[in-house]
Order: sequence, then C-alpha cells, then structure tokens
Amino acid sequence: MMTPRPTITAEMLAAIIDAAPSRVRKRLDREPNAASTWQWNRDGLCWVISAGEETVRLTGNSNHEITQPKDITCSCLLTPKCFHVLACVTLLPLASGNDSSPSKDEDQTAGETALPDEQIEITAAMRQTAIESMHAIDGVMVSGARASGVIIQSSLLRAAHQARAEGLVHLSAALIRIAEGIQRLRRSDDHTDCELLRSDTVTAIDAANELLGEQTILSAKLGFLRRQFSPTGVKRLAGILAEPILTLSGFAGVVTHLTGDDGQIYQVVETRPGDVALIGQAYRGGIELGGTTASAQILSRSHMDVQNMSCSPDGRLGKGSKTRWVIEPSRGSAAPRNPPLSARWTAPLRDQVAAVFDLAHEPDWKRRGGWDLVSIQGKILGAHGLGVAFELDESDIQLTVGISIDHAALPFRENLQMLARCPGLKVEMLGRVRLERAGWIDGLSLRTFSDDLVLPDSWAGRCHLGLDRLQRQYFRHATRFATEVDDAHQQAPSATIAGAASQVDLFPGLDRRCTSLVIGGRGSIGPIASTTHRRDHARLISRGQIAAADILDAVAMACSEAPAVRRREGEIQYTDQFRRPLVLAAAEQYLRAARGFYEREKWMRVVG
Repeated sequence: MMTPRPTITAEMLAAIIDAAPSRVRKRLDREPNAASTWQWNRDGLCWVISAGEETVRLTGNSNHEITQPKDITCSCLLTPKCFHVLACVTLLPLASGNDSSPSKDEDQTAGETALPDEQIEITAAMRQTAIESMHAIDGVMVSGARASGVIIQSSLLRAAHQARAEGLVHLSAALIRIAEGIQRLRRSDDHTDCELLRSDTVTAIDAANELLGEQTILSAKLGFLRRQFSPTGVKRLAGILAEPILTLSGFAGVVTHLTGDDGQIYQVVETRPGDVALIGQAYRGGIELGGTTASAQILSRSHMDVQNMSCSPDGRLGKGSKTRWVIEPSRGSAAPRNPPLSARWTAPLRDQVAAVFDLAHEPDWKRRGGWDLVSIQGKILGAHGLGVAFELDESDIQLTVGISIDHAALPFRENLQMLARCPGLKVEMLGRVRLERAGWIDGLSLRTFSDDLVLPDSWAGRCHLGLDRLQRQYFRHATRFATEVDDAHQQAPSATIAGAASQVDLFPGLDRRCTSLVIGGRGSIGPIASTTHRRDHARLISRGQIAAADILDAVAMACSEAPAVRRREGEIQYTDQFRRPLVLAAAEQYLRAARGFYEREKWMRVVG
C-alpha cells in the first residue's frame, strides 16, 4: 500500500510556479513526470524525496497540507526556485479547500451563512474573478490541455484561489479539477479521463459566464465552504445500502444510505484523504455518531431511533455531539423488511428510471444523494460481456448488471463473476442507473429469500457487492464456469439497445471536435473550408440536424480566431473576447440535451 502524499494549496502551487525561472519551467514541461521516478520516504508529517544527489523536504501540517513556503526546502543552491522543488510540488494532489469533503459532519445551522435559495448580489470583484477564470480557460483551449505547461496551470490555480477568496466555491473547485486533469493527462496517468476534463471545463465556463451575465445569483450556485446542515424531523431510519467511495481528488471511504420515516433517503458519509485501503477501515471501523459509535457494516443493516438530527440539502446527516442514535442491528438471513421505509422502490422499473432521468436534468445542488438508485427483482441468467445478465420477474425484460468501481482491491468484479455462475438465482438488487448506457445498472447490493444463497448471519440477508466478498460455500447450486448469455437470447428491443450510447455518433464530428478543442486546442480543429469539416457538415444537414450543423460552423470559426488579447484602451465585451469558451459551452449544452432525450428514449424501450 502506498502512503498518500501530502496535498498543496492552489495558491501555494501557483506562487511556486510563478517564482521559478523560465528555464526551470520549460524543463518541467519537457519532463512533467520527473519526480515520480525519485524515491519518496515519509517521516511523520515530513516527506523526504531523494532527487539524485539532492534532497527535497516537504513538511505538511496536521491535515497533511503544504500551505507555506517554509514547508518546502531543497539541498541545492537554487532552492526554492529549483527544478527539484517544482517537479515535486507539481506531483502533489491539490487541496480542495472545501470543508464539505471530509467526513466530519459537524452541527451547523443554515442561518450561519446564506441560504441555498438566497439571491446574492454579484460584486465587481466577482466579475473580475470570472474574467480571470475565462482568460485561464481560453488559454487551455488555445494550446490544448496536452500542451498546457506550468504557466497555463498556474493561471488556472491563481484564478481558483481568487475565486475561493470571493466565495465562488463551485468555480474554484472546477478550475482546480481542470488543473488536476491536465496534470494527469501530461503525466499519462492511468486515471486520465478526457471526457471528465471536458465536462469540468464546461462547468467552469458556465459558472463564470453566469457571473458575467447576471446581476444576482442563487447562493447555492456559488457553493459553500462548509456544508450546511438544518434541523430535520426524521425520527426513525433504516439502513439499506453501503457503497465504497474512491475519488480522483484523493478521498476514500464509505457512504451508507438510509431511508427515513418521512420517505426520504439520507446518507452517513465517512471519508478521509487517502487511498483504497481506507475503504475497508471505514466500512468495518467505528463511525462517531453523537454519543455512540457504529461501523457502516452495522449501520447499513440496522434500524435506528434518532433525535436532534440535522441534514444538508443533499441528504447527508450530521454526526455532531447533539445528535442521538439508538441502533438496533438486524440479525439472521431472513431479517424483516419495513414496507414504509422501502416504498420508494416498489414502483415499476419504468417509473423508477423515468424519475431518475427527471432528476438528471436538475442542478447538482438540487439533487439528494441516492437520486439515481433503483431496485430490481428477478433472476440471474449468466455472464453477459463485462456484466451479468438479469431478467426481471414476471416479464421478459433483460438488463445487464455492471461493475460500479473496477478496482482490484474492491470485490465488485469477483462478486459478479460468482453470481454469473449461478443461473436461475432469484435476488432483489439495488443499483445505480447508467444514464449513458441503456439496459445497464451498476449493482451495489443484493438480498435473496431463496435457500440457494445463504449469507452469514452478520450480513442480515444482504450483501454489499463493493464491500462484502461472496464465497463459493454460500451458494447451493453454482456451476464451475459462468454461462455466457448471447445477445440473440435477449428480446429484440434490448438486443439493439444494450450497447453504449457513446458508441453511437449522434452528431457526426461535433462531439469529437468539442473534446479535441479541450485536449488538443484550437489548432486541432480544422478550418471551416477543410474537407473534413465540409463532410461532417453535409452529414448533419442530410440528417436534418440543422442546429448541430450551425454549431459545428461556430466551433470552427471560433477556433480560427487568434487568442484573445486584452486592450489597454477601450473595453472589450466578454461575449466577443471569450468566444471559444462560450461556443464550447453552447455546443455542450446542445449535446447534453439531445443526448439526454436520446438516452431516455432508449431506456424506455428497454424497460417497456
């Protein structure tokens, strides 16, 4: 297990990059992954890096964050403006600076800060921050993320720091994610996700553009440095599911989903900075709940009487000292269900999926945790590609149960492989709808009332697929090898729909150009007179996609323009100055709306 490295604040990293000589920055641009080959050793709160004949020391605070110049030293004469320091600090994960990520959910009333639906006046400083953010994003789109060296990364980090200082939490977080995505891309990291980088870029553009175009804005759109909690009247809770959390930003842990006597879904979250090893600790270790302690393994299989509860808008429960928890663990494989607490998933699957798509169009801050979960009942058919074929009860509808997090340290893959060896096994499963892949649900938890599967008594009849490990002896009838279910055995609609929608080119050339603009920069987009552009434009026109063809032209024309230059005299309108970012955001909005409609229709055909 690799010990997590310390984090560094965005403003600190930007200051180090700006202070470094030009020749040092150019060397790092040529060797962005240099420090990964050096030896890193931890000594308490200090990290000692052996960089050839030199030694770099990084000293973090109690939260393992590097926040001050004195925290970084090097044995060479150029410290702290040397290549060794710059190579090391650019390899560190960025501190989010947002208290909503850690698991310590303290009691805090909404009255201490602005309410989520309160209108906030946009100040001149906020607008200036938005302009700086747009300049930084346009710099990425000019050179492309793949060629965005430390200078462009520094501009993103400075804008992120300025945004956080002005209370623009969502904009700051998006800019930091862009910088992290660029670093992963340039290092050829295994976790590089170009589509996620494009999404984060559009999120930052939208956040900055709204600040430039409005006089007031909802406080929820700005974000909060601390997660807000307000009193809730829930008195009784029942655990239904625990699932692992593993983020690219360096957090790991477990979230426990519970249903309340008010019909709402709530979460108890236990996360900390670290790697996948923390997931098992969070699942089986103790979570402080008021005056008591319980593990997520127990909470997810218990009924609870609670008092003095507080809740954030997204459904996360407070765990402060004022809360009171009386936990009644369920025992045995035939633990009773409480019908009022599971009423959400008694609707037909078609209605459940429709509700998920309705919520998918809502802003993130309006959605509660668990909004995309559904319940299915049926039987296992066998293996189907990278998942398990599943047939719903009393229908011929067939779905595919997939892997939520494909990591070697998590039992998702092993558990699905075991289930694929048990055709005919009847189970009830909770899973997450894959909006972009009709007919696929990521399995998270299952229970069975059949004697063909006997789970340990401590599991109370339910297996959390990402945290519990199924054993061969739990199954009465398991084949030696999994039976592959061919597409030809599925019903006709499913057979044509079960593939990933991302493999379908809904808008020839447009989707690809949006990604190319972020990754390769404006130089990767052919001019409007190019053969490739004319071909894709003609295909869109022939398919009746006139709006998409117009957007394709707009992208090409925006990329043909020179980079925006600030004028010393006269004021430039931001809509002209930032044409590339705004065209990308408009194209993405169009693609998301069209893709959402397409995916919903595909899903509705699958579920009948």
